[in-house]
Amino acid sequence: MRDKCEVKFIRPKAYVLSIIFSFMFFLGIQLYCINFGLNAESASGNMTSEKLVVLNFDDGRESQFVHAKPILDKYGFKATFYIVCNYVENKPGFMDWKEIKELYDEGNDIGSHSMNHAHLSKLSKKEVKFEVGQSKKCLEDHGIKVTSFAFPFNEGSNNKEIINSVSKYYELARTAGSPLTYLHCDGWKNQSDQNDCRTYTKNEDLTFANRYSIRGWSHDMSRIANSYTDDDLLKRFIQVVNTQTEYNKGEAIKAIPIVIYHRAGDNYAPNYNTDVDLFEREMRYLYDNNFHVISTRDLGYQEKGDYLYVKSPKDISLKGGIASVSNSN
Repeated sequence: MRDKCEVKFIRPKAYVLSIIFSFMFFLGIQLYCINFGLNAESASGNMTSEKLVVLNFDDGRESQFVHAKPILDKYGFKATFYIVCNYVENKPGFMDWKEIKELYDEGNDIGSHSMNHAHLSKLSKKEVKFEVGQSKKCLEDHGIKVTSFAFPFNEGSNNKEIINSVSKYYELARTAGSPLTYLHCDGWKNQSDQNDCRTYTKNEDLTFANRYSIRGWSHDMSRIANSYTDDDLLKRFIQVVNTQTEYNKGEAIKAIPIVIYHRAGDNYAPNYNTDVDLFEREMRYLYDNNFHVISTRDLGYQEKGDYLYVKSPKDISLKGGIASVSNSN
């Protein structure tokens, strides 16, 4: 004879339902915010069919901190700032250590731009070692982890001895001369028949493109070379950051634009300068068109296969939060 089973239905109290509903609503908001942040402003690796751009600022000028940083902050963007160590607190018009540390502590990347912004190709081997190696130590002595180097005057990336020195201290190095950097170093068909980013050929010759000759587009030099007005330069900027669409199709990211700025709102050199209003318009364009802005630190190098890649979210910090951006600009 079976025992009788009695099922009792418990009627939840109203306050219990209220707590459950509130928790589910809160969870939904958090998931929405995270997804919005990833899609609208943040940069992560392994993104497919996405537009990315790397922002660099060379020399460590104070105008970058005073004029460019507030605009970057407004849109939740981070960048790499390449510092000339002996300019800091020694040369008028350049950032001090407090400002550099603030940039770093807020999530920006800090890279080395040598000790004295010297022409490396004109120096002895010992002098090159000092400019390249000591500049990293200089930044590390101020609590800054440094992973990349930018060549002063864009000189030295084609010099084997200089590259040997740079490779001892840095994971990556950047020069200029191209709107795009190709992650497999295979896009410069007129200069090279490479299909990977190895630093040396089988004959121990230096390759044209490698992890120590990552190329970027100099925004300010483009103005000088082409006598651009602000409107002309904005058009060229838009063209440069969208050049990647020809290569990044389907699931692969094969090319990324790196934009290099020097002066920002600096009246001392109007022809070698980015006007603050122009910079605002450019950052607004990136924001409105859902570009993922990353720094040089967010690029990695795969030894097995010899290629560059964009680090995954677990390896990099997500940039910014949910920025409040007025539509009035």
